[in-house]
Amino acid sequence: MSESKHILLVDDDGTVRAMYGDRFEKDGFRVTAVSSAIEAVERLSRGDAFDLVITDIMMAKMDGWELLDMIRGGLDIDKKVLPVIIITAFEEKGLETKAWRKGAASVYLKGKQPLVRLVNEARIQTGRMRSKYHDV
Repeated sequence: MSESKHILLVDDDGTVRAMYGDRFEKDGFRVTAVSSAIEAVERLSRGDAFDLVITDIMMAKMDGWELLDMIRGGLDIDKKVLPVIIITAFEEKGLETKAWRKGAASVYLKGKQPLVRLVNEARIQTGRMRSKYHDV
């Protein structure tokens, strides 16, 4: 069996971190959940290895857009290609376009889309979708 893919989950809502973290762990992912973009930058900067970042947009001090900009700006060369999924409870005009232009892989609307959609997107972004369904 291959090694579990590691997700960095960034959300200031403890309920979201617990619920999403549990769901990803049940699907075989390792999850590190942090409550702020600043904590995420600290984890990424010290070299913790992640296969995917899932981040909320609206957070105090540093928001998810700023985190995405820092990742794409190159905390180090390996992080520039790290897939990032934006999660938010607030729909806004042009949200997906803005996310893609900034380098996000996908956008997930909390509470408006089934959680399984986010799990499937995580599988795709970490390369698990193909192996999960095509390995014999």
